[in-house]
Formats: sequence, structure tokens, C-alpha cells
Amino acid sequence: MKTTRFSKQRELVLKTVQTHLVHPTAQEIYGLTREVDPTISMGTVYRNLNLLAEQGKILRIKVPGGADRYDGTIRPHNHAVCTRCGMVMDYDFNFEALSEQLATSGFKCEELNMTVRGTCKECLSKA
Repeated sequence: MKTTRFSKQRELVLKTVQTHLVHPTAQEIYGLTREVDPTISMGTVYRNLNLLAEQGKILRIKVPGGADRYDGTIRPHNHAVCTRCGMVMDYDFNFEALSEQLATSGFKCEELNMTVRGTCKECLSKA
């Protein structure tokens, strides 16, 4: 992999994603980083988000029909995505029962990441 040099703006983008647990969009990250560094451009934010995702330092969450979201939590975990507003949230899932079920078929589960798509509480209350 090509090495990249240290960049204060890249560090700012990374810290912004890691400290905002709402899974922000690139546009939201841009707004937050401009509060700290008014000279940062949208292009710089996009380039750094792409690089950080490629390096595995952040997660990119694809939202069909909406803007991608970014997650600073890189340990394996699961997401629920609202198909109406694009909100993304983390959720816990008990893997033990599924792992045991798979084991009876001779399959050893080593990692599982799920994305559940549906409607969030706020969107349901508006319906």
C-alpha cells in the first residue's frame, strides 16, 4: 500500500468522524471541520474520507438513495439504516445463538456484520 504523509486536515477529518457518534455525512463532516479550520475545502474532506475508509481507519456506510455515512467505530458491529431519512444507528446483536446454529452445519462463524434496513422511530411517528 502506498504510504501517505501526515496531514493536519486528515487528522481533523478523522477526529471529527470518531467523535460524532451520529454517523455523519460528508457534508456534515465538512461543516464540523470548517468550525475548526475555515480553510478546509469540501474536496479535501471527500479525499480524506475516501483515504481513511480505504485504510480501514473509518467505516463508510452506504445508504441507498441517500448520502453515505461515516463511522469512527471500526470494531465489528451492526447498523440499522432508516430507509426514509437515512439515519444510521449502531445496535448490538447476540451472535452466540447464530454461531451455534451455524456450527451444527459444520460452519465456524468468525465475524458477522449486519445492516438492517427499516424505518426509524422518528419517521414512524410522522407517518
